[in-house]
Amino acid sequence: MTWLGDQLGRIADDMPERDLATRAIEAHQRRRRNVMTLAAAAVVVVTVLAATVGVRALPGEPHTAVRPAQPPERSVVKVGVVPSVESAPVYVALEQGYFAEEGLTVQPRIVSGAAAAVPELAMGTLDLAQTDYATLFKTDELGKSFRIVSSLHQAAPGSFAIAVAPGSGIRTAADLRKKKIAVPNLAGLGQLALAGVLKRAGLTFRDVLLVEKPYPEMLLAMDKGQVDAALLAEPYVTVGRESGRARIVEDPMTREFANVYTAGMSATDEWIRANPRTLAAFRRALVKAQRLIATDPQQARDALTRYTKITTASAAHVAIGSYPAEPDLAQLQRVADLARAYGLLVRPADPADTVAKGG
Repeated sequence: MTWLGDQLGRIADDMPERDLATRAIEAHQRRRRNVMTLAAAAVVVVTVLAATVGVRALPGEPHTAVRPAQPPERSVVKVGVVPSVESAPVYVALEQGYFAEEGLTVQPRIVSGAAAAVPELAMGTLDLAQTDYATLFKTDELGKSFRIVSSLHQAAPGSFAIAVAPGSGIRTAADLRKKKIAVPNLAGLGQLALAGVLKRAGLTFRDVLLVEKPYPEMLLAMDKGQVDAALLAEPYVTVGRESGRARIVEDPMTREFANVYTAGMSATDEWIRANPRTLAAFRRALVKAQRLIATDPQQARDALTRYTKITTASAAHVAIGSYPAEPDLAQLQRVADLARAYGLLVRPADPADTVAKGG
């Protein structure tokens, strides 16, 4: 169990009788505000020095990356990624050569989830890592120096699922009582969504047993009877359904979790201070990939076939969600409110404190 793993165990003790989901929605509605991003740029030539401000193109507009006057502080960047649909922009940027254009050699390294990635960031074995926002808010509450440096993924209907083996007697969430459920980590946004499903069924985490399994191992664990159910992410939802190895019981990313922002990239404060040009270059390349996917979603599906074991035919049916190019503070506040409502956070969180400058 990771150092964040025991936090979700408090959900059963801290959850009040009134409808926490409703409370989260109300909090989100109070704070909702329109966030409009103005894209502007200017190029000023002063004698022999050229200072370039990168133009952030709107989706569909031409975008040309301009190399900065100074190279990145480091050319090799180790990036922790979860092998799910969420990490597609990293692989698209690699395949399109966007990182190389910025002078970066990005090395993706597979992690099981945010709670596993955070210690590696702290130790310096990873430079950047895919993490869910709920985990980052918790680390901030615990006084850890991690920051959101870029947006990555937003859920869509079907991009996550609670699944069981086809012959299972589990038909509804209420049938999960005393069952083993595979989850990628014992903390994070996925588990909060699972908590919401259990609550609506009159259950808490005290009524089930959570078992840590990486997404790629969950279907096999169900095949072998090691777990009774699994919290799957795409493309494993589609793989399980189309191979006849899984039956969907419920989509956890509905109701108060519908279309929630699920993942971003994070780094330590120390790394951000030491590598501002490297981070800026990484962001430019990632945003370019995200905007490419926005205009051509097939790019994400094609990438999936190369970094996960999914066929081209199955990739066509994957619910990929979307890939916001910029962090949305209103959406992040929504995640923070849900994390507090479901007991992961003790105090209210202000996402602006967790997002790195320029993130």
